[in-house]
Amino acid sequence: MIKSSKPLTMNPNYLSMVRGTRELHRLLAAGKDDSPEADIVRDATDGPWASLSEVERNRVRHLSEDLYSLVEPPPATQPMNPQAQARLNEAYEARQRGEWDRALALLRRCAAFLSPDAVSFLRGRIWLDAGDTETAILFLEHASRLLPEEGTYLIVFLDALEKVNPGAAYGRAMRILEDADNTPPIAVVRAVSIVIDAGRSLPHGEASRSFEQLIPVIESALSRMEADAEALDRWQYGIAVLLLSFCHEWSGNTKAAVESLTRGLQRDPDNPDLLGTRGILLYGASPRAISDFELAIGNGSIDIWPYYFLAQHHLLTGRFDECRRLCERALGMNGSPAVRSELFEWTAIAKAELGFPAEMVRASFENAIRIDPSNEQAKRNLSAFEAANKPIHAKFWAARSAVAVQTSGLAERRFAMAE
Repeated sequence: MIKSSKPLTMNPNYLSMVRGTRELHRLLAAGKDDSPEADIVRDATDGPWASLSEVERNRVRHLSEDLYSLVEPPPATQPMNPQAQARLNEAYEARQRGEWDRALALLRRCAAFLSPDAVSFLRGRIWLDAGDTETAILFLEHASRLLPEEGTYLIVFLDALEKVNPGAAYGRAMRILEDADNTPPIAVVRAVSIVIDAGRSLPHGEASRSFEQLIPVIESALSRMEADAEALDRWQYGIAVLLLSFCHEWSGNTKAAVESLTRGLQRDPDNPDLLGTRGILLYGASPRAISDFELAIGNGSIDIWPYYFLAQHHLLTGRFDECRRLCERALGMNGSPAVRSELFEWTAIAKAELGFPAEMVRASFENAIRIDPSNEQAKRNLSAFEAANKPIHAKFWAARSAVAVQTSGLAERRFAMAE
C-alpha cells in the first residue's frame, strides 16, 4: 500500500545549509570557487552544519555531489541492464511513497544508465515533490537546457519557477514567446498562460492589447499541435484552446471566443472544459448553451460553472427538482461565497416550489445569507417567504436574468482562473 507522501521537514539550519550549498555551486559554475565571496558562504554555513542531524548532513553531502552534474560535461550513457532498470523502478516507487532520500539514492545508482537530461529531470521532480522547489529548479532547468525539444521538461521547470519567483518566470516566458516557432508548442502554451496571469492585474485596455498580441502565437501553437495528430496531447491542446478563447473574450470578441472553442471541440468533442466554457459564452443567447452544459456534466466536469448555470436555467424555466439537484451537486464543489450563496438561495426557492417544509426552505435561505451577507436578493426573498400566508409560485420570487448571471459569472470566472 502506498502511503501519502509528505514534504521534507526543513528547519532553519538545514535550509541555511541547502541555500549555502546551492550558492557555492553557483559560484563554482561562474569560476569563483576560490573567491572571497565563496569563503563568506562557507564561513556562514559552519554554525548550521554543526546543528544538523546525520540524515540532514548526508542529504546535503549528496546534494552537493549531484549539483556537480550541472557543471560537468554530460557523461556517455551506458546501455540499460536489468539491475539498473530494477533500481530505477524502485526509485519511482520510493518517490511515490515519499521516501525522498531513498529515491535520490536509488537514482544515483542507476544514473549512468540514463541520459543526463532524464537524470536531472527525475532529480528535479523528486526535489519538487519533497517540497524544495528552489533546489528542484536547478535540476529542471538543466534538463530543459540539455534537451530543449522536450516540452514537458520546460513546462515543469516553468511551473516550479513561477511558484518561487513569478517575475523570473514571466521573464523566461517572454523569452520563449520571442522564439515561439522554435519552442515545443506545449511549452509555448505554458509561457502564454504565465503572461496572461501577469496581465490580469493590468488596466483592462492595456491587458486587452497584451492579450491580442498573444492570439497569433496561440493559433500558431495550436496549428502545430493539430499537424501532429498522433502526438496530440489532449490536455495541453485543451488548455491552448481555452487560452485562445479567453484572449478573444477578454477583448470583447465573443464570436471569435466561441469559434475557438468550437475549433477545439472538433478535435476533442467530449472535453467538458471546452463545452462548459462555450456554454457560458452562449448562455442567454443560444439554446446550444444548455446542451453544452448538459454534455459537460455528462462527461464528468468537475468545474462548478456548468452546474451553476444549468441550475439557474432550470429555476427560470420552472424545473425546480432539477434545479435543486444541480444546486446540491454544485455546493459540493469549489466556488466563491457569492456563487455558493446564490446556489443556496436557488435551493431555497426550489424547495419552496416543491412543497418542502418551511424550516428546510428557511435554512437554505439562511445559509445563503450567512455565506454572503451582501446577498440582498436572498434577504428579500426570505422576508417575502416569511410574510406569505399562501402557496408561493415562481412569479413571486425576485430573480436575476440569465444575462445578468452570465455577466457576473464570466467576471468571476476570469479571476478564479488566475488563482
